Amino acid sequence: MVMKSSALLIFLFAATSFVNAAEVLLPNGDILHGEIIENKDGQIKLQHPSLGLLTLTDAQIKLPAAKTPDSGLFKTGLLENWSRDVEIGIKGSEGNSRNLHIHAGTRLTYEDTIKRWDIKLAYDSSEDSGEQSRNEFFARFNRDFLIPNSTRFYFTEGQYDWDEFEDWDYRLNFGGGVGHQLIKTDDWFVNGRAGLGVSKEFGGEDPESIPEGILGIESNWAITKRHSLELTNSLYPSFKDIGEFRNTSALNWKIGIDQLNDLSLKIGLKNEFDSNPSGDSRKNDFKYHLSLVIKI
Repeated sequence: MVMKSSALLIFLFAATSFVNAAEVLLPNGDILHGEIIENKDGQIKLQHPSLGLLTLTDAQIKLPAAKTPDSGLFKTGLLENWSRDVEIGIKGSEGNSRNLHIHAGTRLTYEDTIKRWDIKLAYDSSEDSGEQSRNEFFARFNRDFLIPNSTRFYFTEGQYDWDEFEDWDYRLNFGGGVGHQLIKTDDWFVNGRAGLGVSKEFGGEDPESIPEGILGIESNWAITKRHSLELTNSLYPSFKDIGEFRNTSALNWKIGIDQLNDLSLKIGLKNEFDSNPSGDSRKNDFKYHLSLVIKI
């Protein structure tokens, strides 16, 4: 166990060092990665992770390529200057039993000095031994109204849920309130939210709209330039039935694997808890997936 942990730490250290390394172009066209210790009088001192300290002459520090202006989705101008991610994960097996699990999603984000958008869509399907065990879709938006030079902001949010295995056909919830930027650094931020909202299930046992509160917290830590860890939690206490509530928690770890083609690996964990579920639905609904994320 100790050896496995040590190997993992060495791998993570090496991966992090590689991500943060500078590039030096040699006269013969080869490229070395490492930390620039000194660049003076035509000589470059490079700390290489394997070769140690190198003194290089006639070499050049390779500058990053100029950033290409964003021309929108598929160069159409649509969603210009938005961050656009598509993710997909498939897991299956054939043999004594047949299993197939599919996860597909899209995330669109945008921020300037006065507004911030975060739009998510996801579809999950599972088939175990030839029988469907999961078939669901959700679409969610967050729209923040930012105040320049202030840590306070206002927000609206909404979500549509469809789940074949729930007692209801689909569910809508909408709300808004005030948010506060609790922590903001170059590589980490934490935001808190509080507000009021309403949710309604269609086609279930309880057709009435339910007024509820909104208490949320979100954190995103950029571990390195291409590794990030995101944590969110949203609590929705019911004002109709005191003591009842819904809670959604999510943890996403993105690991960059190909900077040139904007490819990342994402490990996602999500748990939805309903203290008073409809029909035969369970209180806890835990989901996890491993997917490939592509910027488009």
